[in-house]
Amino acid sequence: MIIPAKKLIVVALRDREEEVLRRLGELGIIQLKKPSERDILGLTKEEEARLRELEKLYERLMEIRRTLTLRVSEIPEERAEQETYQRYHLLKCRLRELEAEENRLRRRLASIRSLIEIGEKEALEEEKFQDLLLTAGFKELSLKEISEDLKELEEVLQDKLRRICEEIQTVRHELEDIKASFIGFSPEEESRFIVTRELYERFMKLKEVLPSTPMGREEEAEISLDEVKRIVEQAERYDALNVRLRKIEKLERQLKEAREVINMLKSAGVRKLPKLGRYENLESFAGTISSASINSFKKFASGKPIAYDVKRIGGNLAFIHVACLKDFAMEVRAMLLTLNFKEVKGLAGLPEDIDEARAMVEGKIRQLDEEKRLIDKEIQEIRENFLPKAETILNFLSTRLRLEEALLKTMKSETMRVIQGWVPEDRVENVDRALKSLREELDGKLLYEFRDPSPDEDVPTALKNPRIFKAFETLVRQYGWPGHLESDPTIISGILWTVMFGMMFPDLGHGITIAILGLLFSRFLKKSILGLNLKRLGKLMVGLGIASAIFGALIGEFFLIETQPLLPTLRAGWLEDPAGVVWLLKIALFFGIAQMLLALSISVRNHLRSGQLAEAILGERGVAGILLLLGLALTAFSFIGITVVPGVLEFPELGMKALTSWPFFMTIMGLAMILVKPFITREEKVMGVGLVLETFISLLANMFSYMRIAGFAIVHAALAMVVFRLMQVNPLMGIGVGLIFLNLFALTIEFLVCTIQALRLLYYEFMTKFYRGTGTPYTPWKL
Repeated sequence: MIIPAKKLIVVALRDREEEVLRRLGELGIIQLKKPSERDILGLTKEEEARLRELEKLYERLMEIRRTLTLRVSEIPEERAEQETYQRYHLLKCRLRELEAEENRLRRRLASIRSLIEIGEKEALEEEKFQDLLLTAGFKELSLKEISEDLKELEEVLQDKLRRICEEIQTVRHELEDIKASFIGFSPEEESRFIVTRELYERFMKLKEVLPSTPMGREEEAEISLDEVKRIVEQAERYDALNVRLRKIEKLERQLKEAREVINMLKSAGVRKLPKLGRYENLESFAGTISSASINSFKKFASGKPIAYDVKRIGGNLAFIHVACLKDFAMEVRAMLLTLNFKEVKGLAGLPEDIDEARAMVEGKIRQLDEEKRLIDKEIQEIRENFLPKAETILNFLSTRLRLEEALLKTMKSETMRVIQGWVPEDRVENVDRALKSLREELDGKLLYEFRDPSPDEDVPTALKNPRIFKAFETLVRQYGWPGHLESDPTIISGILWTVMFGMMFPDLGHGITIAILGLLFSRFLKKSILGLNLKRLGKLMVGLGIASAIFGALIGEFFLIETQPLLPTLRAGWLEDPAGVVWLLKIALFFGIAQMLLALSISVRNHLRSGQLAEAILGERGVAGILLLLGLALTAFSFIGITVVPGVLEFPELGMKALTSWPFFMTIMGLAMILVKPFITREEKVMGVGLVLETFISLLANMFSYMRIAGFAIVHAALAMVVFRLMQVNPLMGIGVGLIFLNLFALTIEFLVCTIQALRLLYYEFMTKFYRGTGTPYTPWKL
């Protein structure tokens, strides 16, 4: 069932907009509506009318105030608002005065120019001038300001008129600015949302580096946007500080290694250190090597452009200094590495005197220790400042982001914020109660109203179906979401799909198995596999299994073993009786015709709800289509002779005489109505002929398409017959090939095929006749 939606319009002051949005988000039942250009234009026109009423009301208020000498409000916001309205009123009065003065000056100027054109150079006497003006159609005109020289008068009047026009433009511009503050609505800009989103993304990156722990309710606190920016900017130094700390630790290790080697060299009597580093063509480096490897290096260096100096520094360790060409340095290093050479990089850049070098190393280590201490302190401060507030910041930014997203779907002026949204009719009372309470909290500074949607608005659709049919909404969504003027096909589609599957796959044992699997899937499998939501699939399988079990009991099949059918007209092994097969084919055909009539009836209802009367009566998916379908079916029944309900609805065999029976004339009437429709709706006339042929053929094809229901039921019964025959010939083969393999085949391949075929009949033969699925789902905004 589709719940109709009401359009909600809320008008709040700009300083209260977030409070209003938060309350709406807490309700969680309003879908925000993004404003269109038409919304902005319509609201602006409404506010212009209200502004005109406000002007009249303000004038009356000023008269009352002058009479009663009322005090101006002492509330800053109200006083500022009164001052704005007062300024607007004064400007309107001034504009009227200026426009009147402009008209007076233009009349004067026209009179002066007329006098100049007739050859006058000086102003006429006042009585003669007034007579002249009266003959020209002017009323009384004072000449107190008119001097003797007409040319000078013309220049003075032109200058005065120019100044008046400039002042009029200035006043009008200021009036437009004030008016824009009242009614100048525009969509919210995206800039604030982009800034908030960037801040949120920066914070989430930091949260990965600085993991936080969940906070208790007692630890939660309010926080401002400025404080969040400050904490995030400070925390963003964390990575840079860590990088610097790692460099310091690496350099400190090198210096400590150098200090240890210097101490060894000094103990060995060495007083000078070699000069290390890279030069124009040479590279000089030093390190420690085992004494046993020295001979190997000497053999390698023999005859090569390599200079080296070796000093034993105690035990089995030696200090080696190597100098070679730059191009040869990589090869030398590679050779030394095979001899467990360990380069001491901390010796580079030290003075030659070993005591001075040792003092310099000690000094650098102390400096690094101090720098590391300061960095550790800053990192600790960042952690202490960030971690306790991380959850608060996350909640603040998440809420802030949601609010900014919501603001993008609103309209604003300098003083007001207009929020639009959709509310299901069954929730209007709750929203109305909440907004009344909020208006009281805001001292009445909140306006709202509920409206019916206009016909051309894209209204979201809220579905409300009984819990047992909720799972079938998945089937509808696969075809498309229903529009707000359409009928919700959830319940009907769910029942028809389940029944058609049961008719195609009639087996009591298989049905019980499918239902049990469905229960297991819906209760215990929460994750999706290969894109399938097994929980939803399980709920659908329960209904399919029950339908399969019911029809299996009626027809008499249990795990492909034939049993006594519950239908009194059937017996075990009914597949071998041609009458049983014909009976099943008739049932499938009758079921299909009834289903198509139901679909066309729903289509008529949808057209009437949309105001499409011609389509509802003359369309191929309207009354004309129903007449055509009934006429085709009943004419065919009369031609071959068929019994629909014994003793109640029987058609004798008429043969070719069926073309003169009343069902055939019903067919002709349906075709004629479809053919006439283009002449009434002013469509292409050729399209009517093509539509008649297409409708005639498609209805016939759809009717015969339902015969597949009987076909799949016969296939299932044939599998049961195969099992029965195999058991008679060879019980071992009957158990292995029949009962085991064929049951597995039925529960997998046949189950899948019947499910798809039932969906195909539902979507193509049934829903295409009335369902468009062009709606949008109702998605309420929540905080």
